Amino acid sequence: MDAKAPLLGRMPYGVLRTVGLAAVVISAGILFYLGSAPIRTVVLGGFAVGSILAIGVGIRRYAPTDATSWWCLFAAAIFFLVGVGLRSDPTIYPTDISAVSNVFTLAGYAAIGTALARWILERRSRDDITPLIDAALIALGTFFLSWILFISPLLDSDVGMLAAVTNGTYPAVDAGMITLITYLLVSAERRNRSLSLLLVALLFVFAGDVAYAYFLSSEQSPTAGLLDGIYLLAYASLALAALDPHMAAMSQPRHLAPRSRSRIAFLVVLLAVCAAIPLLGTAVSTSDMAVRSTLLSVILIGIFLRGERAMSLMEHSEDDARYRAAHDVLTGLPNRTMLREQFHRLDSEDTPGRIFVLFVDLDNFKMVNDSYGHRVGDEMLAAAAHRIRATVRPSDTVVRYAGDEFVVIGRCTRPDVEELARSLVTRLSEPFVLSAASAYITASIGIAAAGNRAGALDDLIREADTAMYHAKSQGAARSAFFDESLRASSTAAIQTATALRGAAKRGELVVHYQPIVMTSTRETVVYEALVRWQHGGRLRGPGEFVAIAESTNLIGEIGEEVLRTALDDLTALRAAGQEVTMSVNVSPVQLRDDSLPDLVAHLLAERGLRGEDLALEVTETALIDDMFTAKTILDRLAAMNVLIVLDDFGVGYSSLSRLRELPIGLLKIDRSFVAEIGTSPTADSLVTAIASMARALPVSIVAEGVETEEQACAIETLRCRFAQGYLYGKPAPLRHWLK
Repeated sequence: MDAKAPLLGRMPYGVLRTVGLAAVVISAGILFYLGSAPIRTVVLGGFAVGSILAIGVGIRRYAPTDATSWWCLFAAAIFFLVGVGLRSDPTIYPTDISAVSNVFTLAGYAAIGTALARWILERRSRDDITPLIDAALIALGTFFLSWILFISPLLDSDVGMLAAVTNGTYPAVDAGMITLITYLLVSAERRNRSLSLLLVALLFVFAGDVAYAYFLSSEQSPTAGLLDGIYLLAYASLALAALDPHMAAMSQPRHLAPRSRSRIAFLVVLLAVCAAIPLLGTAVSTSDMAVRSTLLSVILIGIFLRGERAMSLMEHSEDDARYRAAHDVLTGLPNRTMLREQFHRLDSEDTPGRIFVLFVDLDNFKMVNDSYGHRVGDEMLAAAAHRIRATVRPSDTVVRYAGDEFVVIGRCTRPDVEELARSLVTRLSEPFVLSAASAYITASIGIAAAGNRAGALDDLIREADTAMYHAKSQGAARSAFFDESLRASSTAAIQTATALRGAAKRGELVVHYQPIVMTSTRETVVYEALVRWQHGGRLRGPGEFVAIAESTNLIGEIGEEVLRTALDDLTALRAAGQEVTMSVNVSPVQLRDDSLPDLVAHLLAERGLRGEDLALEVTETALIDDMFTAKTILDRLAAMNVLIVLDDFGVGYSSLSRLRELPIGLLKIDRSFVAEIGTSPTADSLVTAIASMARALPVSIVAEGVETEEQACAIETLRCRFAQGYLYGKPAPLRHWLK
């Protein structure tokens, strides 16, 4: 096996290309300085045949989706092989042979033009006219130069009209081909190396044609070696273009850049060239002067039109930028910038009614995102925006404020805004037909009135937001007005959040414990840790601060402190001879923190405790908020043998369907059912059903809120294994249970 083959196989294409170009340069130098006419002919023919074969190899190797354009280039290379070969030294050929050369050469140009036209048609642009105008201007400018430099002088020579036009046409045709490639290069969003090499090949062809036309116009014999060398480089560049891996991408659709600095640079150069053209010489005849004037006029008109289009595109871009700066992309609604402008406009108007702000929040929108994905969620947001816009009055402004929150602002009376809020709640409660499925959501709406205050938009938004949360706390699909009572509660919440910050470090958090007993023996088997806050001279229950702590991200610090204290107290209870387990409540916010299992493991290990010594209580709300994250964290905790307890079972709607998916080991029946047990057949039936279901899963059950002996007996009769309530003990400090 040849050892060189693997080496070449591993060699990067860029290295091979560099080596190939070096070989071409060396070969061209040899032709220029050392080669005789026969040698030049043989080498040129070899390069021509090599480029033809390279195109065939490239088509076969890279398999472009549409190879028609490359087959056109294949045919063009064959036509040029014949035409350029006959044209390389026209002084030794008769006229009829020269005519045959022109036929083959022009056929080659036609094949190249066909290939480039196909590539252009396959590339669509949002702004396709502008690059076409640029390309046309470049073509006209180049043809103008060809006319002045080559065609016009030939008209004044002895070669004849037909020969002058024919020979002078080659540079103009080259200019057209170069223009087409330039159009592709400067208009495409990404450059293509194969296309660039093809441009280089055509530039060499253009240089050869220019040299050929120059010698004819000056009545000098063209230097055959020079022409051979130029065409050799053209064939070499064509071969490299065909062998480049990017050749396949030229037949794939590409977006054209709507604007390009390269095109602008071309136009600047074109202007400079057109300005200098009158200095290149005088017209040889009246018809020559007419052609020059016509071409120059067309170019100048084209440049003027291009400038006008550039200004129009710039204005359009500015308008689009201003629109995007003031509108939401997804829904098309105005954004916060427009909201502020609209508020100031309404505030400056002297019209009846007050300025009202409605803060609309979509209930349970996160469930749609989690269930169907963000694409469907975006569909719902766009549909909800459309419904809101269609429901409000024409004079109202609807703004997408953030996420699934919308703001409606307008001037009207209170009865009108109340009716508008009811209409929005009703309209948004109707099913949404989305691409994935039909989905149902509701909306909670908060309303605030500006009164006679000026420049208070931020206050209005905050008040409407507060009213929205109040409406949401009352249940889904409701609206609420912001009033002084909400202002007072909002102020109190801010004060509570401020005072609560750092409470754990200051030692203000106190943990009380309530026993959970076995119903058969009434022996305590578990203590539930219940946090209290010692502040302002009194002991505050969790209902006064836990919700605020959750909304202000303080619950993590509080939860960690309660867990740490509860485990410390568990070791004290164990030391006192009580073989009990400790149960600690986990907030929905904590259940979204993937560091919780690591924290639990660390605190247990610090105290020499095991996972089965700890129970963590979660609510149905925590599971509904983010089912996937909650399940992941609960699975990790269950793998540590931590007991997972579902608190307040029966008051939600998701528990029954998700019990089998989650590592729940214990259910706590909500106290509202226990309070009616023994007196309400419905309550008895429900508790019995829950007990039967628990045995089937299997999980254990705890009856909460047992306060009387009658309830205790009923619980025992219904075979509830565990119970908790004031009958067995109220929450109390650790010292109470160590007695």
